[in-house]
Amino acid sequence: MSQQLKQIFKNKLFMTIVIIPFVISLLYLTLFATDRYVSSTQVVVRQQESGQQASMPGLAMLIGAVDPVSREDTLYLKEYIVSHDMLKILEEKLHWSDHYGGRWYDPFYDIAIDAPLEDKLKYYQRMVSTHYDETTGLLRVDVEAFNPDYAEKVLKEILVQSEIFVNNITRSMADEQLAFAQRELIAATDRYESKQAEVVAFQNQYNIFNAEVTAESLNQIVANLESAIVTEKARLNALKSRLSHNAPQIKAQENKINALIKQLEAEQRKITTSEITEDDLLNTIAFEYRRLQVDLLVAEEFYKTSLAVVENAKLETIKNIRSLIAVVKPNLPEEASYPRRIYNLITILIVLLLLYGVTRFVVASINDHRE
Repeated sequence: MSQQLKQIFKNKLFMTIVIIPFVISLLYLTLFATDRYVSSTQVVVRQQESGQQASMPGLAMLIGAVDPVSREDTLYLKEYIVSHDMLKILEEKLHWSDHYGGRWYDPFYDIAIDAPLEDKLKYYQRMVSTHYDETTGLLRVDVEAFNPDYAEKVLKEILVQSEIFVNNITRSMADEQLAFAQRELIAATDRYESKQAEVVAFQNQYNIFNAEVTAESLNQIVANLESAIVTEKARLNALKSRLSHNAPQIKAQENKINALIKQLEAEQRKITTSEITEDDLLNTIAFEYRRLQVDLLVAEEFYKTSLAVVENAKLETIKNIRSLIAVVKPNLPEEASYPRRIYNLITILIVLLLLYGVTRFVVASINDHRE
């Protein structure tokens, strides 16, 4: 056995490729590699539902079909968790660099406390990992730390900030839509009130309530007068057939007809030339009044539509509220998950032996070609 060991140590190739790297790995994993504890959670972003969906049991609802909106929000959250914004919050609240920095004896997991933000972010993304499950819609978050309590604390803070993030993106979009609808309602209200004021001012200016009704009334008066004149002329003709032309009855009838004719002419002048103003014709006034009425009707419809949009935006704001649900709560790890020393050593040894075998085969092939 000792002879075989001597032969092994005399084999420089084996020493270089297998023994020395394995011993270095052994020393690192046993003496320098720091234990890393992992705290995990699984979360999902869900939209508020109503009716039957709201009454479903929690887990049954969570593992149902993935809502495209919730999927999109969850993917946003996934990116936010590993972003520099989250890192800055953890730095401020939990002094992240103090925990992870200054481990010079473990070169694979060392980060300078005053390292640039870009380097810290790369290190942070090694220690915090996220995975989104397309089937269930669950987002898994794992946090590695050199202390079990700190790993749990970091993960809980990530969940707190994630909930704030979800609420903010939901409310920001809803508030923007509601604010736009309210601005439109204010504009519609101002327009409606302005058109109402124009109609009232027009009515007061011309001392009328409805110009169309006024025009129709004058036309009716003219028609009645014309009918009365025709009737009285027929009566005059009947009198002339029985009495002399100088008879008092005929003179009285002619005077009556002349009075009706003068009244008719006066009413006709009211239609063609307004007595309400000297410049405007009554038909023009009626046309202008109809235009104002149409503008008022359009403004009223626009106001009603804007009011309905605001109410709908308020309902959508309530309906689209999203919440972050922790399906699996952050755990306090009881033992270190990394490094897996035995597994790593066995893996390293196998890889080194394979590398040694390949190298010997190549060297032997070269020697054979030389001979």
